[in-house]
Amino acid sequence: MSRRLVLPVLVLSLVIAVPAAAQTVAPPATTTTATPTYGAPATPKAAHPHRAPARMWFTELQGVNSHSVKVGDNFEAIGRIAPYVPHQKVQIRVGHSGHTLRRRFFKVSQIGHTGVGRFHMSSPNLVRPGPFRVVALHHATPNQGSARVVSSKVGVHYPDLDPGDSGSDVSLFASLLRKRGYFAPHGSSYGSTLGLAVLAFRKENGMDRTTNATSGIFRTLAKHKGGFPLRYPGAGKHVEVDISKQTMALANHGKAQYIFHVSTGAPATPTITGHYNVYQKTPGRLPDGMYYSSFWHGGYAIHGYPSVPTYNASHGCVRVPEVFAIFIYDWIPMGMSVYTYY
Repeated sequence: MSRRLVLPVLVLSLVIAVPAAAQTVAPPATTTTATPTYGAPATPKAAHPHRAPARMWFTELQGVNSHSVKVGDNFEAIGRIAPYVPHQKVQIRVGHSGHTLRRRFFKVSQIGHTGVGRFHMSSPNLVRPGPFRVVALHHATPNQGSARVVSSKVGVHYPDLDPGDSGSDVSLFASLLRKRGYFAPHGSSYGSTLGLAVLAFRKENGMDRTTNATSGIFRTLAKHKGGFPLRYPGAGKHVEVDISKQTMALANHGKAQYIFHVSTGAPATPTITGHYNVYQKTPGRLPDGMYYSSFWHGGYAIHGYPSVPTYNASHGCVRVPEVFAIFIYDWIPMGMSVYTYY
C-alpha cells in the first residue's frame, strides 16, 4: 500500500510548483506604465572616434581702424582654427544687412609646426554704409568637428570734401553723383563743374545752397538716395523743371538721367507752369546773352547764361550754367515735352 501512495503525491506537487515559478519570471502586465513620445525618436549620430574638435576665432581685421574702413577701401579678415587637421576647408562670408557680398572656401594652412591652422579672406571694396560682418564656418568632416565664428561690426567712414581737393575720394564721390543723375565730371579734381553738381544736389535735397560736399552727402549718395523724384515718370524722354527747388532734370526711361542747378523767373517775372513742347531751337548766343536756346513757349526758353544764381532771378526763362548749355541743347530735340511746376 505505501508504494502505491507515494507517486500521486509527487505528481501533484510538481503541477502546483509550475505556476508559482512562472509568476517570478514575468510580473503582472498591470504593473507596467507606457512612456509618451513626441515626434519621431532621435536617430543616434554615427560615432567618429577619431574626429578632432574645432575652435575658431578671428585674430585681426586688417585695414579696419576704429571699427571702420575708409569709403572705397577693403579689409582682410584673418582667422585661426585649432587644432590643425590636414585637408580641412573653411567657408568665409562677408555680409551686409542679411545679404552676402562675397563667399569663398579656403583651405586651412598650418602655422609653422604648431597645432593651429590659418585662414583669411579680403572683403570687396566697401561703399554702402555698414555695418558689415564676416562669418567663418567649418562644416564637420570625419576628421574634425564643426565650428562657427562671427566678426565684430565694420562700418564705413566718409570724408568731408571741399573745392580744390583731389584724389580717389573725389573720384568716387563724383561717380556716386553721376549714378544718382547729377551732371558731375569724371576725374579726381574737385573743380567748379563738380561744385555745380553738388549745388544741384543741395538744392534738390533742401540743404544750404553752397558747393561744398559733406560726409553726410557722401553717405546719402552711397545709400543710393538723394536723387530727383520725377513727377511724370511715364512721359518718356522729357524735361522737368522744379521751380520750388530751382533744379531741372532731363528724364528718360522713367528716371532723372541728368540733374542740373538752374535759375527760373524772378518774383516779378515768374516762370509759367504747365506742359509745353519745344518749338524752336537757336544755337549760339543771342543779343540778350541767351546761349544755345530751346524755346518751349513764346519767349520762354531753356538756355545758358553767364549768371545763374542760386535763387530765381531770370525774366521767366530757365537759365542753366553755360558750361552745360551745349550738352543740354543737343539732348533736347524739337517737339520734346517740357513740364514746369512748383
